[in-house]
Amino acid sequence: MALHSSLIAATFLILLCSTSVHADSIHGCGGFVEASQALIKSRKPTDAKLDYSHITVELQTLDGLVKDRTQCAPNGYYFIPVYDKGSFIIKVKGPEGWSWDPDKVPVIVDHSGCNANEDINFRFTGFSLSGRVQGAVGGESCPSKNGGPSNVAVELLSPADDRISSVVTSSTGDYSFKNVTPGKYKLRASHPDMNVEVRGSTEVELGFGNSVVGDIFSVSGYEIRGLVVAQGNPILGVHIYLYSDDVSEVECPQGAGRGPGNREALCHAVSDADGKITFKSIPCGVYELVPYYKGENTVFDVSPPTITVAVEHSHVAVPQKFQVTGFSIGGRIVDGHGAGVVGAKVIVGGQERSVTDENGYYKLDQVTSNRYTIQARKKHYKFDILKDFLVLPNMASIPDVKATAYDVCGVVRMADAGFRAKVALTHGPENVKPQMKQADENGKFCFQVPPGDYRLSALAVTPENTPELVFLPPYVDVSVRSPLLNVEFSQAQVNIHGKVACKEKCDSHISIMLVRLGAKSNRDRQTVRLTDDHDEFTFSNIFPGKYRLEVKHAPTDSAVEEDKWCWEQSSIDVDVGTEDVEGILFSQKGYWLDVTSTHDVDARLIQPAGEPVLLKIKKGSQRLCVESPGIHVLEFVDSCIFFGSPSVKIDTGNLLPVYLKGEKYLLKGQIDVDHTSLSPNELPESIAVDVFDSKNGVADSTIAIPNQNDGTNTAVYEYSMWTHRGQKLTLVPRDSRTLSSVGSVNDGVKKILFYPRQREISITHDGCQPLVPSFTGRLGLYIEGSVSPPISGVNIKIVAAGDGHNAPLKKGDVAFETSTAPDGTFVGGPLYDDIDYTIDASKPGYHLKAVGPHTFSCQKLGQISVRIYSKEYTEEPFPSVLLSLSGDDGYRNNSITGVGGRFNFENLFPGSFYLRPLLKVSPEKNTAVGFYMTILK
Repeated sequence: MALHSSLIAATFLILLCSTSVHADSIHGCGGFVEASQALIKSRKPTDAKLDYSHITVELQTLDGLVKDRTQCAPNGYYFIPVYDKGSFIIKVKGPEGWSWDPDKVPVIVDHSGCNANEDINFRFTGFSLSGRVQGAVGGESCPSKNGGPSNVAVELLSPADDRISSVVTSSTGDYSFKNVTPGKYKLRASHPDMNVEVRGSTEVELGFGNSVVGDIFSVSGYEIRGLVVAQGNPILGVHIYLYSDDVSEVECPQGAGRGPGNREALCHAVSDADGKITFKSIPCGVYELVPYYKGENTVFDVSPPTITVAVEHSHVAVPQKFQVTGFSIGGRIVDGHGAGVVGAKVIVGGQERSVTDENGYYKLDQVTSNRYTIQARKKHYKFDILKDFLVLPNMASIPDVKATAYDVCGVVRMADAGFRAKVALTHGPENVKPQMKQADENGKFCFQVPPGDYRLSALAVTPENTPELVFLPPYVDVSVRSPLLNVEFSQAQVNIHGKVACKEKCDSHISIMLVRLGAKSNRDRQTVRLTDDHDEFTFSNIFPGKYRLEVKHAPTDSAVEEDKWCWEQSSIDVDVGTEDVEGILFSQKGYWLDVTSTHDVDARLIQPAGEPVLLKIKKGSQRLCVESPGIHVLEFVDSCIFFGSPSVKIDTGNLLPVYLKGEKYLLKGQIDVDHTSLSPNELPESIAVDVFDSKNGVADSTIAIPNQNDGTNTAVYEYSMWTHRGQKLTLVPRDSRTLSSVGSVNDGVKKILFYPRQREISITHDGCQPLVPSFTGRLGLYIEGSVSPPISGVNIKIVAAGDGHNAPLKKGDVAFETSTAPDGTFVGGPLYDDIDYTIDASKPGYHLKAVGPHTFSCQKLGQISVRIYSKEYTEEPFPSVLLSLSGDDGYRNNSITGVGGRFNFENLFPGSFYLRPLLKVSPEKNTAVGFYMTILK
């Protein structure tokens, strides 16, 4: 505890010492805040003592960053410690509106203190006296309801009217006098072009503090100024009306008046000789200015028709001028009875200027005193023209423009596009000559005639060449008082009768279509259907001309109207005159069979009765006519394409489309076996062909069987299989026969090998596949040999002496591996005969040496077993020892024993050997023991 106490005491002393040293390096800036003599004199004896504790003094950097601040003492003293040397600013901050002299002082803190430790004092010199000039507010649209006008001069006067200070109002109408000492004063406000009104007394008294004057000054409103011109020249006498949505009343000495549309305005002004308009005493708000300029008989056009003006607390000069652009005048377009024509275009000077209303009236705007050509245009009408007509402002209206002629139009309906008709117009008024017009390619015609009664007749263009062209009605009488557009003529009409002969019963699925030859539209086509009870049909009201009748059997609910039957004649041409046509006959030949095939294929159709019909079905879509009703069978003949089944059933009672999709392709190939070294009974009955897919897995297998043996040395085996398009196959033939005993061929069968060993086939052709290139089969190569003296279990490896062309062998690969029998013999095979082979023989503990191409001599080898131990018994295992064995003929072997001191030297030829164990005892010394050993053969 004593030790702890002393440590604590020591630490405490160090801390005290440290604080004392730090305080000696700190400087401070200090001084007083005090009131000026004028303020002290203005105080009353009854006023409380000044308290400066609410005054703040700040220490700032030259950039204005506050480093420290402090509150003054009630007597005005302050002190701010400064820990850094440099240049700073001391700034005083008091209540808003108080004035200071000075309000900030630059200081330098160095080794001699803050400004050489001089006091930095601030003098409080006065208060603020502020107020506002109230602006006039007209309604809610005023954006600044508490604002006032700017630049109003406000003066601070002594009681004797001597000017002490002068300021102007801000953008919000506020004013403020700074550094004012308590006392009595007067205020005065003025503006060069605003009427500043005074409400109440202008005398004010400032106590010991800031003061705000009430709203004793105000303005009644502001001016709106504008300009009216015409082609740049001022215009006298144009009325401008003032409107507002929320201002209900303004001062208007000249009267409000009523503007266009008898709309009551707040005020109106009239442009003077200089084109100027002025509205005075307008309160703050949003207004609309509407011009109106009327002569003796004419209302002039003024642009723009309205201007929106936002009045805030200042005069407004309207930036856009009102332009007098012209006057408006109206007229009317009428027909022969004086009724107005609606929708007529009015063309003035070649340009469209107006369109008539439902009563035929129109209005032309922005017209000037000038001569114009006025025309009216409307389809099927012809009007008079006002040429070089003088338009004056005092005119009541433009004279009526009257219709002088109307269109009489219609159509001659022709069944034959090769013929044309013409129409005659006769029996008109005396001043209208008869007219003849040829109908256009659509049979339409038009005449333009003055009002009156007329007769229209249709006839052929060349009646002498087309006597069969007869039109109904013979003529049409019309009374023209307005456009007449629906006169119609048509050719005479007859009936066509016919019959349908069906294989079985006719039904309502049979339709007959009548087509006008040379027709250009579907209107010249007609279709009728038979009923389930009748086989006859009729076309009524047919125009004379050339026609084609077409028959079809298709269900009424079929989305595609394809004919389901085949016919002896599916169409018959007839020449229709003025008499009915009889005796038309359509005979059914059979039933349409729709066949869609992916490949060409030969087939035969087996009918319920009669001989089979041979068919050549082509790739794509085709229609075959099945003549007899009933169930048929479609069979495929020797097809190399498999369509999913060998035949297709067809029922004419429910005839469905046949879709033949090739699913598999027939792949064929052959294997040629050379049997010169085989007896006839040694030929295999069949040869297996393994089929591997592209992933090298067994996909399938097939059998090649003998096809022919024409007396040559070659036997031919053929194989086939169904494949899919896109398959990549590997075909590997193999002799599936097995030997009767391992390593013996005397009682067994030698195997056949095939060249090449395999073939890779890609099924890419969409159709019959080409033959697979043939394989060649030959008896495999067998190698026989022996070991002497005879010994069993000798490992025999037959190694490729080069790269194989058929077998997957590289030089040095083991082609076959076996072992000797008890009699020392071996047999290896079958082997491919296209490369040479070498033979390796080996057995542990024996030395084998080749003495012939396939024979070997054998010699048994010896071994040395070594055990090393210590003279003294110990449980610790003997450490590893390096054994060095050397022998005759340069034999050397240096090996390390395992822990325990045991090791075997194996496969040693008979002879004399030297063994030396080396045991490492220390880094500096080795201990070695040597001995001599002889191994006898």
